[in-house]
Amino acid sequence: MGFYYRFPDCFRRTADGVELRLPRWEGTILAELVRLIDGMLEPPPVDDPLEALVGLRDTAPPPPEDPAVARLLPDPYPDDPLASGDFRRRRTDDALAHKRAAARRVLATLPGPDEVLLLDEEAAQDWLTTLNDLRLVLGTRLGITDDNYLDELGELPPDDQRAPFVEMYELLTTLVDNLVQALF
Repeated sequence: MGFYYRFPDCFRRTADGVELRLPRWEGTILAELVRLIDGMLEPPPVDDPLEALVGLRDTAPPPPEDPAVARLLPDPYPDDPLASGDFRRRRTDDALAHKRAAARRVLATLPGPDEVLLLDEEAAQDWLTTLNDLRLVLGTRLGITDDNYLDELGELPPDDQRAPFVEMYELLTTLVDNLVQALF
């Protein structure tokens, strides 16, 4: 397979911001992926109504069971369970809310075919956050651990059920790279 997306740059820096143009099929795929990740980013439930109202948990939520969500919320203190728990207690809900809000803003601004969307710096950061989160989730689902493993996946026969997901991963990698180049 070894398919790597080569299409005109979707993100382009202009004097007014970053322009975004998506071919129809990329926009359709991205809309579906963003909807999926939005559902994954639901914060763990809060049992205490006061905690929910104040927005600060009294006890730490457990680490995410889903490896893809855990990839989006890495543990900064893997050797210190107490510090990890305190970090999750204070930061998990905010981190998920930030990622979810960025994904929803991206979904709300997805341009249609032949439309040009002008992104300011904040909107471009939303796109970068969301595209990278999508890429991390898909890479985790595919078991990508390094470039060598990705190269092996790139050699899958076209009838392998993972092949379309590898192509989506490569598309997301290309979009992230394209946006980073447009931003910097």
